[in-house]
Amino acid sequence: MNSFRVGYAQAVITPSLAKPVYLAGFGQNRLAESVHDDLYVRTLVISDGETRAALVTLDLLGLARHHCLEIEARVQRLVGDLQVIIVCTHVHHAPDVIGLWGKDESTSGIDEAYFETVKAAIEASVLKAIADMQPTDMKIAAVNVPKVAKNARNPMILDEELSCIQFVRDGKAVVNWLVFPCHPEVLWEHNPHITSDYAATLRTQTEAATGAATVFMVGALGGMMTPDVIDHSFDEAEAMGKALADAGLKALSMAEPAKVGEIFLQREVFTIPMVSPLLEMAVAGGLLPEMRNERGELTTEAGLMVMGGCWVVSVPGELLPAAGLAVKDKLRKAGAVMPVIIGLANDEIGYILPDEVYVYPENPFEPGAHYEETMSVGPEACSRLMKAIDRKSVV
Repeated sequence: MNSFRVGYAQAVITPSLAKPVYLAGFGQNRLAESVHDDLYVRTLVISDGETRAALVTLDLLGLARHHCLEIEARVQRLVGDLQVIIVCTHVHHAPDVIGLWGKDESTSGIDEAYFETVKAAIEASVLKAIADMQPTDMKIAAVNVPKVAKNARNPMILDEELSCIQFVRDGKAVVNWLVFPCHPEVLWEHNPHITSDYAATLRTQTEAATGAATVFMVGALGGMMTPDVIDHSFDEAEAMGKALADAGLKALSMAEPAKVGEIFLQREVFTIPMVSPLLEMAVAGGLLPEMRNERGELTTEAGLMVMGGCWVVSVPGELLPAAGLAVKDKLRKAGAVMPVIIGLANDEIGYILPDEVYVYPENPFEPGAHYEETMSVGPEACSRLMKAIDRKSVV
């Protein structure tokens, strides 16, 4: 059943604190004071002999598409025909690499020298993962993990599914790949310590139990899918990571090797009209580059990777769970045994809300129940994404 090959590599991307490090994800001027646990780039390369893809996961808030394409082009110059999907865990306690979280609202938080070390680490990890490739089998399992996450925007809509993929050789795990739809923000806005949040314990617990490296990605975490905690403490982050690891390990222990066959990978480029006063202000102020075309549209992408019964849709931001559940249902109807959504893939366009619930607040600085709209590229983001997914080239 070894129909494809897998390679893995990782590298630490924790920044030095010798100079100011601005943490992304909450307010401006959040300076890192210490390192609680390291940040990583983790690269999984998969090939069936024809299609070859590198899935790169970063412990960062997100990367804009133009940076992802730049990195992909740099890698392709070294290794040739290889598709690169860069996914961020969306952790809120890592350096700003987008530009919105500097010392104030008019200053970018990006340290270009640090950003270059991240790009170099990605290149090196891809090369090392390719050199490490070996034939594997694959196991898949999905399990609901209740009471670790909540939807702060609409408590009635929840996706609590942990998606588990394990690559196996001779009965032993080679790489674990886990996906869960929740912001890594157990630690909150006053936390000054660099950390990958609950993902740190999820990975270490899974690695200790299997002896294999673990890749973690987030799913449809918009809405706000956030940890269901009280104190926003490291103890709670550890407990959440352990609960997810235990559930994933149990599910994988009962899974049989899955039939895989060829790998199908399709990426679909599409545009979204950008209608966002706050993002337009950020562009005008130089915090974000001007990426709109002459029609005022932003170009982004979605994707689909099919490995046997496991169908993985990549989306370019923070899809709300209602839309995520609809995508999973669509994939099941199309033949998926285990549908998976990975968020913040090859872009970070902010929240992707179903068009019918999008209501922009009168004052975006006091958004009330509509914060997500203020951090979205516009009211058509979800419908444009769904159309891209619906095209025959994707699903």
